[in-house]
Order: sequence, then structure tokens, then C-alpha cells
Amino acid sequence: MTLFTPRLTAEASGIIPVHPFEDVAMSKPLGFAKLLLAGLVTGAVTTGLIAAPAAAAPAERPAPAGKTHPAALPPARGQQTATPAVSAAGSVLTISYSCDASHKIRAQDMTSSELAATCQSLLNQDAFFYGVVGSNGQPVANDLNTSIEINVYNSSTDYQNHAGAEFGISTNNGGMYLEGDPSRAGNQARFIAYEAEWLRPVFAIWNLNHEYTHYLDGRYDMWGDFRQSSGANTIWWIEGVAEYVSYSYRGVAYTSAIAEARKGTYTLSTVFDTTYRHSASRIYDWGYLGVRYMLERHPADVTTLLGYYRAGKYTNARNFLRNTIGTRYDADFKVWLAACGAGACS
Repeated sequence: MTLFTPRLTAEASGIIPVHPFEDVAMSKPLGFAKLLLAGLVTGAVTTGLIAAPAAAAPAERPAPAGKTHPAALPPARGQQTATPAVSAAGSVLTISYSCDASHKIRAQDMTSSELAATCQSLLNQDAFFYGVVGSNGQPVANDLNTSIEINVYNSSTDYQNHAGAEFGISTNNGGMYLEGDPSRAGNQARFIAYEAEWLRPVFAIWNLNHEYTHYLDGRYDMWGDFRQSSGANTIWWIEGVAEYVSYSYRGVAYTSAIAEARKGTYTLSTVFDTTYRHSASRIYDWGYLGVRYMLERHPADVTTLLGYYRAGKYTNARNFLRNTIGTRYDADFKVWLAACGAGACS
């Protein structure tokens, strides 16, 4: 398949308009999109296309064609305000679809079935996320981000051509989540994504579930805005839990992380100190491995850590990781990595 394969209509292709991989919103690291095979979600849609019959979708993301292939670009987190630089009237995102009162999609080119399936994937993810992090659905204090706006360009090229002008962001990435100031009334959390055109005729929004996890994590786990929550050894968790939820929710093996587990490059105490200055593999693959290990082997410690995060006690959280846990789990993490790499994480 060439990178810019002409798009087949859902009716012509006979393929369900959603890819089984999650990450379809490139604001975060690399990821996939969930295969949405169940019913449709009611919404106010501006298009009237007929849904396509379901068909099997690929079970794994194709290998990137090269360093410049959009699949090889990691997502990014932005510090910009959540105010578009271009008015809705001047945007190529002319389709408006409301999943419900809290989830709105703005799209350049999506069918009604693609919109509804995307809504279903997002809405069903809430309960899964709550189960992972032990949340009762109570937002952190002063978080007013009651809704999320999902902006979807028709391709990586459209994203690169338009998203910078519309949202004032860098587009040399796989998409971007903009939290804004969650304590400010009227703030609009949003992520900017694009369709993974290299997967057509299968439809997928790149990094969809990963980006949505950033929204949920920011609302229910991480007190304050992104600057506040990312400043004290939290990157391993912020990106790791987004990867973990993305892949686990979709039921997809995270093959690159499993390959890293076989290498055994880092100790757990080193993973805890990850920053955005480190490699994409350390941020995403090893963030996933660190989060998965802690959830599986030390859930009580995760509960303690999230208690600090939710209260905005980031210094306490850092001390807990560095001093209370420290290197105590490094040896067991090494054993766990070997098992993960041998098939336990498949």
C-alpha cells in the first residue's frame, strides 16, 4: 500500500469505518485505534452517509515506511491555550458531531458510521479507565474540563497543512492534546488528530484512545494544568498510563514495548526519572512497562501515588518514588521484564 492510497468509500470498501487499533489522535506517543464493532451512538451529525458492513481489520500496525512516515512520529503535549487561532468559519473541519453533551467531534471528512463508532470507542473507555486507576469518577479539585473536543483532519498531510494555523501548534508530531487551564471557567480541553491514511481502506484516527486517556488522566488523576502535573517525575505515569490504557482497552499487544522488555535496558527506578528530554522509546515503551508492572505487582503503591497526584502533592509523590520505593523493586522488575518479553505481556 502506498502512503497516500486514494480513499475508498465505506460503501465501496465493505470495511467497517473504524480500525481495531486505538491511538488515533496523535497528541501523544505512538499508538493505535480500537476496532469498534458494536452498535452506533446517537449524535447530531451533519453528514448522511450510510454505514458500511463490518469486516475484519488488521490486528497490528504496519511498520513505518521510514523516519518521515507519520506513523513514526510521536504525539506531543502542548502548552498552548485551548483557543483556536482560526474561527470555525475558516476551518476545514466543517463536520460537527455531538456524541453527547460532553464529547464533540469536529472533522474534515468522516462518515456517519465513522463518527458514531468513534464516539462509542471514547464513551466505552471511561469505565475501563476508572477500573485501571481505581477512580469513582470524581474529578480532582478545581477541574472544570467537563467536556472534550476531538478535532480530526482527513490525513497527516491535512494536519500538517492546517493544524498549525488553526490551533497554533507544532505539527511535526502524531497529534497533540491541549488541556488548557482546567481551573478556568469556559476552558475547552481538546485534542487535534488525523486519520491514519496509510491504513486505508480501514478507517483509524491515529492515537485516539491514547489522547483520550490524557484527558481522563488529567481530569481524574492529575491536579492542576499540564505544567503543574508534569514537573515532578510524572512523565513515566502520564505517558505510560496513556499507552497502557490504549493497548489494554483495545486488546492489542504492544509489540515494541515487549521487544524493549526483552532488552532489559532500564531499571524501574530509572524509568521513574524519565522526562520529555529522553527518547521516545523510554517515554512510551518504558512508560508502559513501568506502569504495567506497578499495576500488576504493586497496586497499593499505585493507590498511594495517585492519592498524592490527585491532591497536587507532587513533591510527596516524587519522594515516595525516589525514597520509599527507590531501588527496592529493581530486581523484581528485571525478572518481570524477562517474563514479559517471553510472552507474558502478549
